[in-house]
Amino acid sequence: MNPSVSVVIPAYNGAAFIGGALSSVFSQNRKPDEVIVVDDGSRDQTSAIVNSIASEAPIPVRFRPLSRNSGGPSHPLNVGIQSAQGDLLIILEQDDLMRPNRIDVQARALTGSPDCSLALSRFCVMGNEEGDMRPIWPTSQFSDLSSQLDAAAEYSVPESKAAFNALMKKNFAGTNSNFCFTRKSYNLIGGFDERITTCTDLDFILRAVLVAPILVINKVLLDYRWRAGSLNRTDMFKTDLELGTVRLRAALARPEWAGKHLETLEDAALSLARQALRRKDLSSAMLVASAFLTRSGIGALGPLIKRRVVSRPQAGNADG
Repeated sequence: MNPSVSVVIPAYNGAAFIGGALSSVFSQNRKPDEVIVVDDGSRDQTSAIVNSIASEAPIPVRFRPLSRNSGGPSHPLNVGIQSAQGDLLIILEQDDLMRPNRIDVQARALTGSPDCSLALSRFCVMGNEEGDMRPIWPTSQFSDLSSQLDAAAEYSVPESKAAFNALMKKNFAGTNSNFCFTRKSYNLIGGFDERITTCTDLDFILRAVLVAPILVINKVLLDYRWRAGSLNRTDMFKTDLELGTVRLRAALARPEWAGKHLETLEDAALSLARQALRRKDLSSAMLVASAFLTRSGIGALGPLIKRRVVSRPQAGNADG
């Protein structure tokens, strides 16, 4: 089986980086069948640069401009994936770079493990030695999952519960750029949640783990560009609220995996929701509320209210 491959690149004001990202795709030892660049309302020269490159590209490059900025990567990712024609879908953010063997390795690994929901790999932070994950994390990428990975094998399939618990501590995927998945998996996972703007990668991989095991490739296939001004670092309250919400949502879906951590996640989410209301950020407060209104969450809401309000009325009065 030799599945067709589509690479989807969401872009926003990416004139300084998009050429390098596309060059890394064209340099693959296994070329994709198409590249789709979705421009999320850029105000710079992204459009002109992509169209110029596309006119001489060795593979088809399709450009999809959106009329206005959507506020995060989820909508352009969904637009690109829904218009893609490939059997396998690979994500690349506009400022990251693929290693030359990425498509070949991920495609072979995922094709050989059809029961897995997605494939991801090790990556390197640009400017750092391989294995040095600063300033993202003080520890190695898979420090919380190392017991599940065979360093001598090309790839490993960790137990889903172990991957889930590791993701509750750290998003070892690191970036949407790390993902390779089939269209069937994309549909089962439910696509990228367009309410989430700062941690779409964590939300997507947590839902992937709930659907089926993930596959971890023991090779560096991606160079990640860390930028202090990226979306998830410009409003840390929003980032913390979304991180807490997506983890809570996953924990409520599999409470037997979350165990004793579920109560901590619930309390933290409610605290963040109250802060959002004080900031008059109704959309963020409603995002937290929506996490409880899942099939599993409804059953957890009654005991939670009792624990937070009935058993601690003084704290409830103080908070209003």
